[in-house]
Amino acid sequence: MKWYITAAVVMLLLLGHSAAEAKIIETLTQNEFMTAESIDAGMTQTGAHFTLGEGYQSFYPAFRFGAGAFVEFGLRAGVTSADVGAKDKLATLVGGDIKYQLVKQTEGVPVDMAVDLGFDNHFLSGKNVSELTFSVLFSRSFPLIDRGYKLTPYGGLELSSLYGSYLKDNETDFYLFGGLEWKLSQKSMFYLELKAGDNILGGIGVRFEY
Repeated sequence: MKWYITAAVVMLLLLGHSAAEAKIIETLTQNEFMTAESIDAGMTQTGAHFTLGEGYQSFYPAFRFGAGAFVEFGLRAGVTSADVGAKDKLATLVGGDIKYQLVKQTEGVPVDMAVDLGFDNHFLSGKNVSELTFSVLFSRSFPLIDRGYKLTPYGGLELSSLYGSYLKDNETDFYLFGGLEWKLSQKSMFYLELKAGDNILGGIGVRFEY
């Protein structure tokens, strides 16, 4: 009888561990850390971002490039630590995106508007979890002083599709996100963001422009 009880307890623990792992892996998404305003042609931004999700944390250097004609590209590479049991699993994160600004803030237009197509891939235990995203962003800049310092609240809607060899089934979710870019100087900026949907995550970031 004791043998049956022990076996039942072990099975419940294993099932609970698998369910927790699946839930975390199926919500591997990242913060946006960008406004709808495009980077000037020929300019580059470099920095680091930190995302804190429900059961995982991601840290990754990021690079953004202004291509002109309201187009910019982003690249990122780093690591994600997922809390899926007694020992966290460490995954390699690589990704990128392309953003196109549709509307530019002017005296008669109150906001910037852009669309962004992104792709992230996590390599985890010899398998992968990939995320394809499509986002619509809005932002508005508020200059603080004449030297170019400014605050830019931003937000939008994102469609996220998760797939890969690590997942049993594909997962598609909608997220709402909102954040703040604080331009500390003409060449440095700080980001704070909250993103909510199938799970809730937040993050901070810092970038420098040259």
